[in-house]
Amino acid sequence: MYRSSINNGKLILDKPGLKGRVIYSKESAHAAVIEIEKDAELPSHRTPVDVFMLVLEGKGVITIGEESYEVSRNDVVDSPKMIPHGIKNTGSETLRVLVVKAPRP
Repeated sequence: MYRSSINNGKLILDKPGLKGRVIYSKESAHAAVIEIEKDAELPSHRTPVDVFMLVLEGKGVITIGEESYEVSRNDVVDSPKMIPHGIKNTGSETLRVLVVKAPRP
């Protein structure tokens, strides 16, 4: 059994406009909450495993390969492994996204 809080997660990303905390990490999966401030973005990058993103708060654009998706609270976007993906905040408040990688890279 495992219980934690986003605020207690290990800080893995700390750049201007970007914060990320790991909230779960086991061999089967890895989860982090990424906070992206207004007008900031998480640059496009690749991961060696499948990823899905669940928007917790805010509005933005998630780009997967050549496709871009306008997203808001409760939207889920899937990114297959090794496909470039990035997230941009286009809203007026912080964009919070749960990012789950499976299995853990």
